[in-house]
Order: sequence, then structure tokens, then C-alpha cells
Amino acid sequence: MQKSNRSPISTTNLVLVSTLCAGALVAALTQNWFGALLLLIPGITGLGIALYARRPNSRDITRINAIEYRDERDRDLARQGFATVGAAALFLSVIELVLATIFFSPLLGLATAQLLALSFVWGIANSNAVKRN
Repeated sequence: MQKSNRSPISTTNLVLVSTLCAGALVAALTQNWFGALLLLIPGITGLGIALYARRPNSRDITRINAIEYRDERDRDLARQGFATVGAAALFLSVIELVLATIFFSPLLGLATAQLLALSFVWGIANSNAVKRN
């Protein structure tokens, strides 16, 4: 019997689930039980969803929403969805920065850093897209 070297979930999901579960473990070690549950529940749920999407008869939308792409068509559809998510994230980050500034939020630095990071990634992504086409 030949064993497959293929992971039961995508690398992206493996990183996301591992990060959430590691965060839950650190929160639990610091006795932050609410934080541990807040991170563990989506970690376990994400693992279950990814495994469910890996089934041979899973629908396109299930695979795409779970970041469990089967082929290039799935990847192309996901890129379109992520483009919309990226635009929404930039828009929400601008609103967050404006509100943090108006209300003198202690999270102003974080809001600024988030908008700058998203803008930087957006610029790099656009440069790469232009170079490829």
C-alpha cells in the first residue's frame, strides 16, 4: 500500500489552523481562558471545514470558501473573490483609521500600520500583476 505525501488540508489552512491553535495554547498557558476559546473554536472549526471541503464530491463554492483549491479554475475564482475582499479591507481600514483619529483611540498606531501594510501589499500585488501581463 502506497502512502500519499499530500497533506489532508492545504498549506494555507495548515498555517491558519496551526496559528489559531498555537495562540489558543499560549492564551491557555497565561490563563486567558476566554482568549483560548476564542482562538481554539475557529481553529477546530476551520480544520473541520477544510477537511469537509477536501472530499471528492465537494462543490466548487465549498472548496473555494475553504481555501481548498483542486485546480487552476478554483484558483482563478478565488483570486476574483480575494480581489473584492482586498478592496473591502482597504476601505474598512480607511474608516478604522478615520474613527481612531477622531476618537483619539489608543489603537491609532495599529490602524495606521494596518492601512500602510495593506497599501504596501496592494502596491506589490499590482506591480506583479502588471509584470505578468
